[in-house]
Amino acid sequence: MKSRFHSIEGVLPLVLLIVIAFFVLQFLNIIPCIVPIGCGGEIDVVVVGQPSPTVQQLLQSKEARLRGINYGVDFPPDIVTIDFLRSFKVVILQGDPYFDLNTREAVKQFVDGGGKLIVVGDAGSKHPEYTNVAGWAWPRGQGIPVPAKLVGEEAGYAEVAYGQVLQFADPNHPIAIGIKKIGATLSRPDAVFQVTPEGKMIAAVRTTAGTLAPAVIEGGSGLGTVMYFAYDPGQTPAMFLATLEYLGG
Repeated sequence: MKSRFHSIEGVLPLVLLIVIAFFVLQFLNIIPCIVPIGCGGEIDVVVVGQPSPTVQQLLQSKEARLRGINYGVDFPPDIVTIDFLRSFKVVILQGDPYFDLNTREAVKQFVDGGGKLIVVGDAGSKHPEYTNVAGWAWPRGQGIPVPAKLVGEEAGYAEVAYGQVLQFADPNHPIAIGIKKIGATLSRPDAVFQVTPEGKMIAAVRTTAGTLAPAVIEGGSGLGTVMYFAYDPGQTPAMFLATLEYLGG
């Protein structure tokens, strides 16, 4: 009995070292976040508006959980405050173009203070009371800092053929590495918003006219970073997850 006790006692330090090493490797992102305790890569994400089915499915996927991405419920724009936004590492705007002045100001403060923001399509580009105005920069001082400008007051779509593969303007960007070899194909190119870039273009898609339409643009404001997707990023899941890791790292 005594011999068995001493045998267990001798093994315990080794087991403890293995457990500690496991959590350290998780914290350093060397191995996936299998046990979501103490993971350095934990990324709390919220969608303001309404996520597309593909984005929602991806955020709730096993792959997202293994990468330490935590996603709960969605929130309508009109109840958002700056304190609420600051409780998340990454805020995603999708599915609702109408943001009032208070929400716009809260989002701007969040980014200026170092927050990470993803804007999809025309999310947050309109005001519920001033329907004849479209654009993130309006009004001055309260606009959402999106590194793109919608072409025209009525957000139009770029003419993109089916089966188009994203072309990376910056193939060495963290969200492009590992994807450029296999490509990222748009399954719904008819829903690529037509915008003028006002930041660093990361990826583009070729139009039927032979020109390149901006697809992913990076910018920022103050201490924060903003990634703009002109299409539903759920169509390119590997790149979208890489974007969340890039912003949440």
